[in-house]
Amino acid sequence: MSSTRILCSRSAAARTWTSRTTSPRGVFPTTNRSILPQRSTVSASASLSTHAKSANLKKTQSAATSTAAAINPTTSAKPAVVSGSASTTPLSSLRELFDNPPTGRSQSRLASASGSEGLFLYPNLKTPDTFLDSVNAAIARGHLLVERIANAPEQGEAEMRKVVKLFDRLSDVLCKVIDAAEVVRCLHPDPAWRQGAETVYEELFSWMNTLNTDPRLYEVLRTVLNTPSIESHLSEAERQVALVFLRDFEKSGIHLSDAKRAQFVQLSDRIVGLGRDFMQNSSTPGSGPAHILVSPPTRLQGLAPSYIQRITRTNKYGEKVAVVPTTGWESQMVLKHVEDEDVRRSMYMASMAEDKSKVAVLDDLLNTRYQLAQLVGLPSYGHMFLGDKMVKNPENVQTFLQTLAKSQHDQVAGEMAMLQKAKRIFTKDKDAQLEAWDRDFYVRLVNNKTNTMPHGDPISAYFSVGTTMDGLSRLFSHLYGIKFVPGTTLLGEVWHDDVQKLDVIDEREGLIGTIYCDFYGRQGKQLNAAHYTVRCSRRVDDDDEEHDIAEDMVLREGIELAMADPGVSMIGKEGRYQLPLAVLSCGFSRPPGGKPALLSWVEVETLFHEMGHAMHSMIGRADYHNVSGTRCPIDFVEIPSILMEHFLADPAVLGLFATHHQTGAPLPAGLLMAYQANRSTFKAIELHSQMSMAMLDQVYYSTTVGEPGFNSTASLEKLQAATGIVPPVSGTAWQTGFGHLYGYGAGYYSYLFGRTVTGQIWDKVFRNSPTSRASGERLRENVLKWGGGKDPWECLGGLLGDERLAKGDQEAMRIVGDWGAARKSS
Repeated sequence: MSSTRILCSRSAAARTWTSRTTSPRGVFPTTNRSILPQRSTVSASASLSTHAKSANLKKTQSAATSTAAAINPTTSAKPAVVSGSASTTPLSSLRELFDNPPTGRSQSRLASASGSEGLFLYPNLKTPDTFLDSVNAAIARGHLLVERIANAPEQGEAEMRKVVKLFDRLSDVLCKVIDAAEVVRCLHPDPAWRQGAETVYEELFSWMNTLNTDPRLYEVLRTVLNTPSIESHLSEAERQVALVFLRDFEKSGIHLSDAKRAQFVQLSDRIVGLGRDFMQNSSTPGSGPAHILVSPPTRLQGLAPSYIQRITRTNKYGEKVAVVPTTGWESQMVLKHVEDEDVRRSMYMASMAEDKSKVAVLDDLLNTRYQLAQLVGLPSYGHMFLGDKMVKNPENVQTFLQTLAKSQHDQVAGEMAMLQKAKRIFTKDKDAQLEAWDRDFYVRLVNNKTNTMPHGDPISAYFSVGTTMDGLSRLFSHLYGIKFVPGTTLLGEVWHDDVQKLDVIDEREGLIGTIYCDFYGRQGKQLNAAHYTVRCSRRVDDDDEEHDIAEDMVLREGIELAMADPGVSMIGKEGRYQLPLAVLSCGFSRPPGGKPALLSWVEVETLFHEMGHAMHSMIGRADYHNVSGTRCPIDFVEIPSILMEHFLADPAVLGLFATHHQTGAPLPAGLLMAYQANRSTFKAIELHSQMSMAMLDQVYYSTTVGEPGFNSTASLEKLQAATGIVPPVSGTAWQTGFGHLYGYGAGYYSYLFGRTVTGQIWDKVFRNSPTSRASGERLRENVLKWGGGKDPWECLGGLLGDERLAKGDQEAMRIVGDWGAARKSS
């Protein structure tokens, strides 16, 4: 996550990870991210000339028209009206698309050197090489915009009134490249593409950091906001965009000397590299043993006999030994099912073993972020990150988490006593104490004994991927008058044949966006569930591109400029808009033989959660890139997605779609009630896990990092000893697998915050009418449509009809804390 607004907010814009990820086992029990371009072909001195030739402007305008048409063949440079009647595909086709997709396509839709439209229909994303060339085009257009902003005061007040738009265009030009790179480096199966995306990402990120420390741009923006005759003409959205840019300049140390600004860029670049290394480390095996040896194999009692037989070997002494991998599902199954505590302990110690090289990377990342905050005069990275969030500062986060923890104390103690009793009965040891490696085993044991699930098909039989997607479309149709329609993909538009394209159709406005669905796990794909905003909504007909090239300026021979999307006309809206484009990624398993994939309840929750982010991107359209969709504070961006989990748990919503994938029979009420009751057994412990991870995140981005001898492992053990529910385990280092420490650095609390707020929204707005259009429009009008264009506290206050919330002060934070305490773990 970057503080770089010209670039874009990494978590809230390009990628929104689901923060409901289960923690690694045992530590925190839970039941379940001067202008010096980097590429040599574009340089500050060579890219622009101060000798005018009008022919270059005409050439640029012609190129803009042809390139824009190539970006989206369904539109042209002329205004086009897109209506809902353009597609008559029935909703039921969604089930066919996801449960019985066409076969035999081979690589027919994938990018190739010739005949390809390019990923996302971007003509410069046809091959890894052309992807790299897109950096040059983006930076070249960026130079023009930077110079135009810097020279705006000399051009008069009319030009100064365009400055906010110019900033927004600059952000959009570069975000569309770097956000596409984010998708490619996480999801593309081809290593050459992924490596190209890494290069694109790092080079653009570095260049953007130089822009955020450019005093010329900052001074022009300050002048705009401090000149009454200009500021008074700004719309609410323009003012919000300007303030966002201004804050990020100040967070980037714009007030520092030239040397310190250069240091800021160096530290920021270093953070990107360390973040990449940390994320890679978090998903790869550590220095512990790759296997544990269990002899005799009968000590694996609890696992399937056929599996035990498959992993059993005969050693040189003729003894039978089971060789059990310490990574992946095998280690999880041992910790969940094996009755022998010594075997579980060995597995835990091996799979969680401290890897000092991984710890060093994390500690370096934390320390570098601390140095960055210190450089700009702030006490910690937490203060730097939280300054423009709803919670304002780390102190408010601590108060919120402590209040929540206190309210949960008795419930957590009760659930722990249940597990403790189970262990003492099972081991026949009246003094037995719960350890980190006991959690999964005894949670399963207690659940099995209290399980009231009826006989018959499991609940997953009622949630095929196609059924669930059809249900989401039906729900959005009820709430907002929006549905999903299968889209047509052209050659080179997608990165894998598993990817399906959806057109998002509003009954009043027609086509409002596109969602690409990449739902299945595969080698080389990042398996964390995630939402990516590749392109935001933005008005484009008033871009004024033709004046980016000044009269006394010519472009260097052969230079390519990034061009704006030509946009489409929207019913009921003036002008033309580029439509939002989002990607949803999950790690579901695809069954063999062309059978539909059936989802567990947790996987359905994940899909609903991520679709909440995607719909925020679709509905939150605006005139400006930086206030559209999910470009808003991280503690607000989680609210629409977490709210979707409430919808999923409501029988009225499930009645819209939850049917058996073979018989079509509706989900039995008894099965749903039994399943929800079974899952609620250890909800307080699950919530405590999330609180503990949020607390750890706050510790790692506090002033503690600056203390002599700081070590992330020691800090983890200290926190767990103080607030944990099982003792810390020496020799382990769970934190190196907590990937959210990079992408959500200092922001992991946002899921709990969002959960608390959405609980109140559900109770006040939806509980009595979960599928009503009136309730949906109330949410859409007060929250979703604004994106980041309105203060989130004002949005929340308007939605709930509470003026106290609109102030966003300590009183507002106290009110939210009281909501959390009142709801407890219900």
